[in-house]
Amino acid sequence: MKLYYWPKTRAFRALWMLEEIGAPYELARVNLRAGEQDTTDFHHVNPMCKLPALDDDGVQVAESGAVLLYLADRFPESKLGAPIGDPLRGRLLQWLFFTPGCLEPAMAEKLTGASGNSFSFGWGNLERVKLAIDTALDEGEWLLGERFTAADLLLASTLQIAFVAKLLEASGRIGDYVGRAMARDAHARAMAVEQREIDALKLQH
Repeated sequence: MKLYYWPKTRAFRALWMLEEIGAPYELARVNLRAGEQDTTDFHHVNPMCKLPALDDDGVQVAESGAVLLYLADRFPESKLGAPIGDPLRGRLLQWLFFTPGCLEPAMAEKLTGASGNSFSFGWGNLERVKLAIDTALDEGEWLLGERFTAADLLLASTLQIAFVAKLLEASGRIGDYVGRAMARDAHARAMAVEQREIDALKLQH
């Protein structure tokens, strides 16, 4: 299992997922500073020239939600997904699409000060997004109830970015939710790998 990776990017989501699963993996570093994401070789992996991307013995997957879903399906024993036929599968898919389809665009809109259109735009606005998350957490600690899944990993890691960017307050139900996710052992392991990679880059300069 090869993860195309660079520190301080969305590749952290896939790194965290791999640590949750416990499957062996290697990092294929894509130096964004040197423009390695724009090479012809990497275009074949992800034509959008973005991270994360994954290579599983020749099976190549890009886009965060797709990578996480692929890994959840590939390693069902991790219980980070919901198999086809499981009544929770639909909700899992909904929330995996929600983060890149609603939360991230709403965050970008607010961050840039772009004029929105909550009627025409699929994400509505950041307040509507926040309300949707709050409502989902009425039913349990996690999006699917009492079990942490890939959808929580994707959402919580993105909400953490929103907190750092001061787009949302790290308080209330959503703050507690992200705190629970960040307290997981696999998150700590992924953070240790991330810090190791950051420190290695500092030594090169």
